[in-house]
Amino acid sequence: MKHKKTNIIQILETIIERKPKTKAEFDDVRRKVCSSLKISQPSNSQVLAVYKELLKQKKIVKNLTIEHLCMKAGIRSTSGIAVVTSLVKPYACPGKCVYCPTEVRMPKSYIASEPAAARSLALDFDPYLLMQKRIEMLEKNGHPVDKIEYITKGGTWNAYTLAYQYWYIMESFNACNNLTRRKQIPPTQESDWVKKPIQALIDRTEKEQRYNEKAKHRIIGITLETRPDCITPKTIYHMRKQGCTRIELGLQAPDDAILSLIKRGHTVNEFKKAMYLLRCAGFKVDLHFMPDLPGTTPTHDIAMYTSLFSDPALCPDMVKIYPNTVIKSAELYQWFKKGKYKSYGDKALFRTLLAMKKATPRYCRISRLIRDIPSNEISDGNTITNLRESLAQSLKQQNEVCACLRCREISRQVGNIPKDTPPQLFVDTYKTVGGIEHCITFEDPKRIAVFGFLRLRIPKPLSKEEEKEYPWAPQQSCLALLKQIPEIKNCAFIRELHVYGQLVKIGEQKEKASQHKGLGKKLMKAAEDIIQKEGIKKSAVISGVGVRGYYKKLGYRKVGTYMIKKLY
Repeated sequence: MKHKKTNIIQILETIIERKPKTKAEFDDVRRKVCSSLKISQPSNSQVLAVYKELLKQKKIVKNLTIEHLCMKAGIRSTSGIAVVTSLVKPYACPGKCVYCPTEVRMPKSYIASEPAAARSLALDFDPYLLMQKRIEMLEKNGHPVDKIEYITKGGTWNAYTLAYQYWYIMESFNACNNLTRRKQIPPTQESDWVKKPIQALIDRTEKEQRYNEKAKHRIIGITLETRPDCITPKTIYHMRKQGCTRIELGLQAPDDAILSLIKRGHTVNEFKKAMYLLRCAGFKVDLHFMPDLPGTTPTHDIAMYTSLFSDPALCPDMVKIYPNTVIKSAELYQWFKKGKYKSYGDKALFRTLLAMKKATPRYCRISRLIRDIPSNEISDGNTITNLRESLAQSLKQQNEVCACLRCREISRQVGNIPKDTPPQLFVDTYKTVGGIEHCITFEDPKRIAVFGFLRLRIPKPLSKEEEKEYPWAPQQSCLALLKQIPEIKNCAFIRELHVYGQLVKIGEQKEKASQHKGLGKKLMKAAEDIIQKEGIKKSAVISGVGVRGYYKKLGYRKVGTYMIKKLY
């Protein structure tokens, strides 16, 4: 519904005069003005559009409260970055997993009614349009989008042709760059590159990446979704060339009997080998875990989840917990109809997830708890859409907390710590195969809220005992990786640096926001001190393209696809 600009100006003038501090107070002021004018309430985006116009005309001064309270779904950028998710085109997946939906018009494991999938289908899986339209929508709803975490989902990334991979990434960067580039470079289609050598695509991708280092909309990290049996030194090399910093890797269950039953197509050891190779290259790993699969029980699911963090071959940085659901287009639906499978029910699932949240260590982030599958698509399995909120309430009633990084972000805990609490440095250390991990954080003294964190890996050669215990981690695997990526030899890895808080535009500062307060530099200094104490001369950052400039200011320089600094 259209609203007169004069009415919205009157609403804004009243809001500025009344100075509401909360969303409820903001909505109350707007409602009362609209009632007096006898009009329906304009949307947040309409109010924000007029606010920005008046700001541009210098008729009002910048008001951070209005910007924040007008923001739709503010949670999208409270972690300090704006997330853009898109799907790749439908393509044959090497997996035959019984639980995966198989819609012809969608990449395997996705259904058209999921929000991100629906957006991708509507735009014919065009990476250029997907990126630009999403940025435009986020900006319209008040979100700063100059620092973008780009998540590319759908099927298995490495199963697609190399040309498609580079074209998809290149056009995603092109879309960001063209939003403010004076002379735009027209988007291309995949077919335009069929007769050209792959190197031409790689060169064009690198050109767009170089431009993006100083663009207004910078891609500061890329997440790719793939299978453990697709992880090799060669695929790792190409994913780094594409700008990837994090891998989503489906384990589903650390139990070979279950993996065989669900036709997963790989073993637990194959997954561990993939984790090892990715860690050797400094990647972050977001592990997928699926409770309520065929062949398990609530007790076994809890035990398997707990083992993720006690087994040094696993210890994921992040975990997505996807409770199994029965979708009609999946093979599992036939099992369900024949009585061969039945979920263990909402109450048992709730208790299981509650135990999992309690078992999650401080260094891990539970990035997801359910899939965005509409309940009408689910024949059996979880249909509770507000699981996170319900679990949080239950923990609160039990006087317990989830210690995962997501739950402890400062933006979620700001009301639970004293105002102006000074950040304190903490270092949590744990062993993984082939290295020692340090999760360095700035938190309040009681460790309720996290202001920022850094993941540091100190590589360690395997002992003879470890080589026997982990036969899937032979020395030749690392040597093959170093042959592809020689710049990382004898380096310690800074695998992630993240300062939490409402995303702050590059070059700006917001009062009360925790970004750009110097915490990042202090975390880097703490990491470099540890590296030097270990006797390692070089530090390598698996940097996203859009933050290379930040590391350059700290004395790092680009070598290959990493930002590297000689410490002494």
